[in-house]
Amino acid sequence: MFAAVDTDGQGRDVLAAYVELLEEIACLCPEQTDVMLKTSIGGQAMQVLDNPQLLKLMLEDTARAPDTYKATNYWAVYEKRFLPELQRLGLHDFRRRKNSILSSFGATDLPPTLCQIDLLNSRIFNNRITRKIPCWSRFLSFQNSLLNRILPISTSYSYETDLKQLAYDFVRMQGEKVGAKSIDEFEVSLVGNPEDIIIVGGKVYTMSILYYYQRYVYCCNYIDFDNIEILVELGSGAGKQIEVIKKLHPGICFLLFDIPPQLYVCEQYLSAVFPDSVVSYKDTRNMDSIPEIRKGKIFVFGNWKFPILEQVKIDLFWNAASFQEMEPEVVANYLNYINRQANAVFLQELMSGTDVARKKGNHGVLRQTKLEDYKSGLTNFQLVDISPCLRPIGRLTGYSDSFWKRVRLL
Repeated sequence: MFAAVDTDGQGRDVLAAYVELLEEIACLCPEQTDVMLKTSIGGQAMQVLDNPQLLKLMLEDTARAPDTYKATNYWAVYEKRFLPELQRLGLHDFRRRKNSILSSFGATDLPPTLCQIDLLNSRIFNNRITRKIPCWSRFLSFQNSLLNRILPISTSYSYETDLKQLAYDFVRMQGEKVGAKSIDEFEVSLVGNPEDIIIVGGKVYTMSILYYYQRYVYCCNYIDFDNIEILVELGSGAGKQIEVIKKLHPGICFLLFDIPPQLYVCEQYLSAVFPDSVVSYKDTRNMDSIPEIRKGKIFVFGNWKFPILEQVKIDLFWNAASFQEMEPEVVANYLNYINRQANAVFLQELMSGTDVARKKGNHGVLRQTKLEDYKSGLTNFQLVDISPCLRPIGRLTGYSDSFWKRVRLL
């Protein structure tokens, strides 16, 4: 595979020979050949470009921002690992990188490990009482790793031939049931070189993209995406959720807010997928308002620019597994703007709260944010549904999808 090819002179001849070879073997394995062509320079670029200057600018601006918009204790712990990895490895092949800190916000696409002991799914070991113990989830995760090394479990099911197809069929039927746009109408980008791919009808997906499609399908129960002009996401992670929604509804304007380095990975990835749509952080950092010409654009903002939303009518606000990693007073500040400016809200959270740190600087939050905190911050909204969060295979333990609709007029 090629990350980049010099297409002048000899480079063109090498590329032509490569594509010709793929075409010759297409009859032997047409679906796999199609994927290989898409990862060559003749299809779409395989790699996401590094931009150290952009990351440096984001970090410097965030350091000067008010404390409310800086990384909370939960993410400040991770920062010590983020920067060394990005400085050492950049973004080359980041979606197939094992033991990467980037997996903490869903940036990697690795094959799942099946048929393992999972104490997190046990009501005996993981319940509303035990979860009050500091760092209990982290302790159970460590025990899972230890026990699975000692007691490996085998299965008669094949992930490649059985479970991938089952997962795809499941999420496709979920979409059909609620009248969402079909998963067949798009495919995932291969930039960043994901390791775990699913090929159906010549189109490519990953298990994580199936999961993000499920979140879109859930919201289709309560809102028509064809009527959305502006969608705001706080905690955009690697940008995969936006990739799914934009490919299905290209006219939506997205306003994305996050902290670096997550925001940096998101901008670089989405810029590779949608090169003509992304409005870079370098431009948004000096904006005082959202431009009028914005249909189909993706604006990348630092968290500290959140007050710009005072001037915006938001059709849908989106937060997935992000608020739970903040303290209640930090969440209240963000929800203050959303409570005034949004028409609908999607939240996917641990409604009972995530791990509490033993002390500042340790893993976890200093104080848990729970369902009652969301209700207190969204006084202009009605909670119309809260349901266990489904994955392509199984459930996301402890997480809930919830949808909120405004009951008081803007």
